[in-house]
Amino acid sequence: MRELYKLPEQLTHILAAGEVVERPASCLKELLENSIDAGANLIDVKIEKGGMKRIEVYDNGKGIHPDDIEYVFERHTTSKIKSFEDIFSIKTMGFRGEALCAISSVSKVTLVSKHLEEEQGCMVKVEGGKVLSKSFCPFKEGTRIVVEDIFYNTPARLKFLKSPTTEQKYCLEVVEKIAIAWPEISFRAEADGKRQIFTPGDNKIESAIGSIFGIEIVKNLVEFSLEKESLKVWGYFVNPTVSRATRSGYHFYVNRRYIKSKLLSSCIDEAFKNSVITGRFPIVFLFIQIPPSEIDVNVHPSKLEIKFRDERFVYNTIYKAITDSLKSEKMIPKADLSKANVGNDAVAERKQTGVLSDNLKNDISLVISEQPNFFGMFSRSEEIVIEQQGFENFDAGNYKIVGYAFDTYIIVQGDDSLYLIDQHAVHERRLFEDFKSQIYSSNVQSQVLVSPVIVQIPSSRKEFVISNRAIFQKMGFEIEDFGKNEILVRTWPAILTENIEKMFLIDIIEMIYEQMVEDKSLVGISEDLLKRIACRAAVKGNSKISDLEKKEIVELVLIKKEIFHCPHGRPVVVEISKREIEKMFKRIV
Repeated sequence: MRELYKLPEQLTHILAAGEVVERPASCLKELLENSIDAGANLIDVKIEKGGMKRIEVYDNGKGIHPDDIEYVFERHTTSKIKSFEDIFSIKTMGFRGEALCAISSVSKVTLVSKHLEEEQGCMVKVEGGKVLSKSFCPFKEGTRIVVEDIFYNTPARLKFLKSPTTEQKYCLEVVEKIAIAWPEISFRAEADGKRQIFTPGDNKIESAIGSIFGIEIVKNLVEFSLEKESLKVWGYFVNPTVSRATRSGYHFYVNRRYIKSKLLSSCIDEAFKNSVITGRFPIVFLFIQIPPSEIDVNVHPSKLEIKFRDERFVYNTIYKAITDSLKSEKMIPKADLSKANVGNDAVAERKQTGVLSDNLKNDISLVISEQPNFFGMFSRSEEIVIEQQGFENFDAGNYKIVGYAFDTYIIVQGDDSLYLIDQHAVHERRLFEDFKSQIYSSNVQSQVLVSPVIVQIPSSRKEFVISNRAIFQKMGFEIEDFGKNEILVRTWPAILTENIEKMFLIDIIEMIYEQMVEDKSLVGISEDLLKRIACRAAVKGNSKISDLEKKEIVELVLIKKEIFHCPHGRPVVVEISKREIEKMFKRIV
């Protein structure tokens, strides 16, 4: 009895669509690549309900000829390759002729286009892969394509999509990534009637990066480049003093195509190994220009993966380009004298935001709640002025502070032992326990910032923050939309620090963005996330603290015996017995 049957053509189209169109963002990516291949210098994107209801892309490219317009929805119909040999010389973003066929198989599509040689436009409507109508109509130039009700005929796939907010985030990320590689094109993106992204199209990558990530990132860009044989590697990294808590700052482009690559990620990790704090990751915009014959872009339908013919050569070239720049004079930080006068700066920011009372004094930096701010003084960058009581007055039973090593380790003498206490590990554990207790009891105490902090972040991250404001509020952050790609932070968890750093805020957003489980309550925030926040906020090694703070640490560890390990399990104190010391000096055998 025969068991094998050939599937109907319509069903094969729907199954194939799953390889190309995983979600609205992958659909949008294909449409943007078509617009780029059409030679557009303006691309306008509009999405509704995360792209699930509607995706509209307009470009002012050369358009589609009326004789071809209905055939673009047929599988493997393309003008970009004509023979087997062409596969090894692909220079366009698209080439397989599958995208529009796949998209139209699982959605309702309206395509209007005017070819540059024609006097009027042509409109085609397609539903479920079938062309319903074709007609001529007035149209200025270029192409407009509208994709509606994606996965309307495949409900099983529809239910696997995330919330509209999450899908919108993915769509905006696609626009951001592509816009960086094509600075000569002005990208505009609108979500649910609200403008989210705008790049000027002035052919400057720095402008595109600034439009998406903010001016602070642009100020810290360091350029690198190296050309070997037929391989050219170039791009920018942000001065390692500005880093991320995750690898979300890795942006890789091969022949202007955005990709993901474990090879390139490991190369960046290795290149910055001694330049970025452990547990932190740099922000890198890496561009690779290589002959098409030296790569395989047909590894995966999404075209996000690429294979290099000579991986070692590519790796070594990138590594050298970056490490050479890390050793150059370009790494010397420039002093920002505009921040020297703290009082005037606070006044300027107060005028800018227009949210503060005029009777507040300029020298007040924070209005702090009554909640005790344990070790709050640790994070201050200025000199801490306290009454120095001296170690000899330390009343701690049989313990006496006798030294301070490397501005990191407190040396304590007991009856028959010396103790080395790691100030960072103790502070980190205290912050972690107290912050976790407040989080899970929904009792986080916050401090009001006299000068609210304005933070620039990519639109995709901004939408995530705004749509999850309730979660940030429960963590002690009161955040408001400040227009374009900016947010305004009014309050800050009192338990963390008094020194407000914009990059710390961005780190927290990135960590929550990476680990937050969609549509879950605050308990969905993992302990790992709280550990990372505590580690980032704790006083660092090589940072001097006052005698009073040293005494408080010793009390927590040796007197109250409350802390013995940091949140990651590392010890906070090491004991060296008098006997061991005497053995080292050969006093005893």
